[in-house]
Amino acid sequence: MAELLTIAKLISDPALDTKVIAGQSGLGRIVRWAQTSESAEPWRWLGNEELLMSLGLNIPAEAQEQADFVRKADAAGIAGLIIGQDGLAPELTREMLQAADELTFPVLSTGPQTPFVVIARTVAAVTTNQLNRSVLLLSRMYQEAGSQNRKGKRSGDWVEKLCSVDIAVQDTMTGCPVIGTLPTNAHRRHSLSTIRPTQLLVPADAQLDALLLVHLKQILAVDANSLLQDAGNAVAAAETSLRLGLAGKLGEQDIDGGAWIAGEPGFRVACAPGKLLDAVAMSLSLHGLMPLATSWKNNSIAVVREKDLPVLRTIASELQATFGLSSPQQRFADLEGAAQEAQGAIPSEPRPGELVEFSGLQVSLLARSASEAERIVSMVLGPLAGSSNQVAVYRDSLFALLDRDLQWQHTANFLGIHRQTLAYRIKQAELLTGRSVRKVVDISDFYLARKAWPVVQA
Repeated sequence: MAELLTIAKLISDPALDTKVIAGQSGLGRIVRWAQTSESAEPWRWLGNEELLMSLGLNIPAEAQEQADFVRKADAAGIAGLIIGQDGLAPELTREMLQAADELTFPVLSTGPQTPFVVIARTVAAVTTNQLNRSVLLLSRMYQEAGSQNRKGKRSGDWVEKLCSVDIAVQDTMTGCPVIGTLPTNAHRRHSLSTIRPTQLLVPADAQLDALLLVHLKQILAVDANSLLQDAGNAVAAAETSLRLGLAGKLGEQDIDGGAWIAGEPGFRVACAPGKLLDAVAMSLSLHGLMPLATSWKNNSIAVVREKDLPVLRTIASELQATFGLSSPQQRFADLEGAAQEAQGAIPSEPRPGELVEFSGLQVSLLARSASEAERIVSMVLGPLAGSSNQVAVYRDSLFALLDRDLQWQHTANFLGIHRQTLAYRIKQAELLTGRSVRKVVDISDFYLARKAWPVVQA
């Protein structure tokens, strides 16, 4: 993209005979137009990035009024002030020049042999060239945008290639990137007209003129709407499939007609604490994955193929979320156990952007044979698997607590006992097993034994 005209570049032309009086630090300000005005309130007539040229007839004589004149001009977005050396301006006070320095508002002086019209024509010529280039660039922008496939729209790379600006579009509700990669440096935000609230993120130092920005927002809003619509539809359908899978009514081979798991069987269940379902599901879909995600026991779980774990790591980084990760799975029949593993892998202290793998007894074994079930029960329950009436009471109380998601009062009511009695029974079960219902890893093991127990009894 062509570089914009700044005050520094304008006055670098010796033919204009213009020098800096104050506000030296503001010479990088952009100039799009130059206009004369002797009005006492020129900010009523000049706009943003316009250069005010004056003989000084409108500059007050009093020091404080001069300083206020500079402040009001700066507040209006005026690029700077050029004063002609015709002897008509009052003496510029220290207060005025100090205000200009503080605001980095350039105050310039032009020699008597330089008509203001020469400066105005110089700015107009540059601006006209820039406008012509902008119109050509607009045409290329629409052509380039129209030729993008889904991957191209999602990456937004064509904008950087064409405009030398690295942009991103972010879903406001979830924080997910819809287009491009979220920036880490300073940036400006512009709201887009999309089906979900989104914002265009543009680097703070990007040189995008207003015309290009308006059209870029329109183009990216259309692309974002297309991506969000597709993602939303996929999320709704995939959540239904996952819930059917958890209920045992859908197998892994039924997802996408078997194409989802074909070739490279194997998947993981990931679990994120809290209510991140919308963000997780939208991120999966926007990244081109099947958004098999749903809420589960006050957390959010997602099923991701083994080969897609690198994408899940990217999502964890983008959302700054911690994911617990189950052991490798092969069958949807093990989904509930795998979800328990993933939940158990979530660390007590958040580790934003990380996938934390489960390291305990593999819940997904879930008693595929009687011998496996017996091994699991023996390993986890130990003496609690005994046949005495007292041990059976402790064991049944533990199982009842697990079946009710560790809700103590609800379990006590179900068993028809006081909560203190339930607490005593669970304490005895913990002593017999050497495990605790207050440790996430132990809960996962207890859950595994609970699932294996009916197989042993059969």
